[in-house]
Formats: sequence, C-alpha cells, structure tokens
Amino acid sequence: MDIRITDISVKGEGIGRADGRAVFVPGTLPGDLARIEMIDDKGRLAKGRLVDIIEPSPDRTVPACEICGECGGCPLMGVSYDAQLRLKEKHVRDALTRIAGIEDPLIRPIIASPLTERYRNKASFALDGNRFGYRARGSHRLIEPSDCRLLPSALTESARAAAEALRPSQSYFTELTVRISADGEVMTIRKGRDGKADSDRRILRDRIDTALGTLRTEVSPLSFYQVNPGACSLLYSKVQEYAEPGPEDTLLDLYCGAGSIGLTMAGRAGRVIGVESVRPAVIDANRNAVINGIVNAVFICDKAEDAVRTKLQGVRADIVIVDPPRAGCAPQLLETIAEIGPKRLVYVSCEPSTLARDIKILMSKGFEFIEATPCDMFPNTLHIETIVLLQKLNS
Repeated sequence: MDIRITDISVKGEGIGRADGRAVFVPGTLPGDLARIEMIDDKGRLAKGRLVDIIEPSPDRTVPACEICGECGGCPLMGVSYDAQLRLKEKHVRDALTRIAGIEDPLIRPIIASPLTERYRNKASFALDGNRFGYRARGSHRLIEPSDCRLLPSALTESARAAAEALRPSQSYFTELTVRISADGEVMTIRKGRDGKADSDRRILRDRIDTALGTLRTEVSPLSFYQVNPGACSLLYSKVQEYAEPGPEDTLLDLYCGAGSIGLTMAGRAGRVIGVESVRPAVIDANRNAVINGIVNAVFICDKAEDAVRTKLQGVRADIVIVDPPRAGCAPQLLETIAEIGPKRLVYVSCEPSTLARDIKILMSKGFEFIEATPCDMFPNTLHIETIVLLQKLNS
C-alpha cells in the first residue's frame, strides 16, 4: 500500500491516511510517498511498517548526526529547518483549533532558534555499569555518542571525562547530567540508584539577556533552567512584551523555577511575587534577586494552586504569568486565577495539547484569547514552546 505522509506524531512517527483512518508509520516524514505494510489496522488508528520511500519529501535533508535515527533524540534532524518551523507552528494551531475550540486563532510567526546545533547548555546521560550514553529509541539499550550535534563540544568532553572518572567499578550511579554556563563554567550532577543526586559544585553562575537587560543568575543542581540560552532570550523578551508591567502593577509568577522570568521584569513592575514547589529553586530565586539588587521581589515555596489560596489570599495580582510543566496547570489553580481576575495572563507552555486544554477552561471563566507566539527552543526535536496572551473580559 502506498500512502502520502502529511503530518508527524509527538513520537516522531509519520502520519498518513488510508481508508479514512490515520496510519502511523515510523521512519517517514511529512511529504513522503511511502510504501507500507499494515501491521495493526484495528479501530480508527492504524500502524504501518515502512517498506520503501517511493517519493521522498522535498523537505528531507542529510542528518548531521550519524546516529540520530537510532538514539531517537532528534526525530526532525533529517528535515530542513524551515519545514521544522512550519510543522511546529501547525501543531500549535491545530491544538488551539481542535482542543481549545478557537476558530482561526491569531498566531504570530514562530520565533526561530538562533542556533539549530550546539545550542543546549544541559544534557543528561544514562549510566549502566561502565557504559554511558543515550537510550536507543524504544529501548533501554545504550548508545554512546561520539559527538552529539545538539551539545557544545566542551559539554560533551566534560560529560565523557566525568563518566570516565567513574570507571572501572561504577555500579551505583544511573544518570549523569552536565550543565555549562555562557562563560564555560561546568556543573556535573550524578544520580544514584536510590534516587539521590550529588554535584561537583553548589551553584552554576550564568546570565540571561533580554529586551529589558541582562539578569545575572545562580542555579543549583536541582533547579529548572532553560536549556537554549539564545532562544530563551527571545522567549523572555516576548513574555515581557505580552505582560507589559507598569510601576503600579503586582506581577504574580507561578511555577517560577529560579525566578528568572519575573526578575527580568522587576524593574518595570511595582512588585513581583513568585511561587515554586521545588525548594532549591526558591532559594535560587531569592538569591538571584539579591545579586541583581532587586528589592521588590519575593519567592514562596509551595504548590502554585495552594499558595494562591492560602499564603497569598487577598493579594490582587494585575498580571499573572504561568509556566507549568508538560501536564499543564492544576485545575484548582485555573479556578483561582479566574477569581483573581488579572488584567493580563501570560501562559508559557511546552506542550500544545495541555496549553489548549487550559485555555479552553480559562475562556469559559471570563478570559479572552488574544494571540499566541510559538518559540522553537528545541531544534531538530518535536518539542515547541508557546507564549499566549489572554485578557480578562471587562477588566
């Protein structure tokens, strides 16, 4: 059977249609005309095995990495970057239309990453005895990369040296994470079989450049930190544009991590209140306020949905920013945000489907979708960040 591949799934499988059903075919890309063999055709969804590419997609390119098809970390590395951006913008548009029910949503042009290779400042590797590397796609088998194209050479070299130092009798550690700063400082974090982690340094000093200036940061081993510095600067600048804080505004930064988003706007806002459930990140956020001379910001350790109802009860937030994990916002938090009724709500999301789900709920509670801007933080992968501006009706 020959089918035309028109889309790609979040798992990197090409999607075509046959007999009115969606068919998922690993190893194919949008634009391919593929000859396939059906291996599971029950129900509305079907699975096919690739037999041959009859007509390759015009967007196919030669992958820069020789193991990209095997390790599974970069399913789009064999696709031109322009086509990658089109696919990601389409995924955001489809989610907002299909899940949120927004007819013809206003989506600004996607923000491209300044770098498509060597852009990551962090990588995690699996450790298995004396071996280290990435897990093969759909398997626990380890593949040791000779040169991962997403990582600066200094990061790869540091990871290899740290793994080598654990040999030849390593059996306790299961994961090795390496972070590198803009100035070349390196932090290595080892995770053991008991889930505990240790690091070779207490903090990593770095900086974030945005439209409103440069924020100096210190990040501890367990704190969340954006992995693409160049794209992060562009993303934060768009958040600042959407938030538009004024000197009388209280800005509430939820799921704030090390506080970097809110702190970049503290000089424009009346005050900034951040909430984060990971204690080391809250410590980092308060320290980052101090080292930047920011006195109108405070950070609270709690779940966002709990803190807003208890510790922040009665606080009137003019602007709310949420940057939740892939699972999206807790339902009770959306209820509370609606009760607060900020004049502007900026939602930063790393998962279009949960973003669209939460926007639909917020729209039912009196918010209006204004526009969205996708931002490619992860070239050569299927992940996409999106910044959305919502306003409270009659605010």
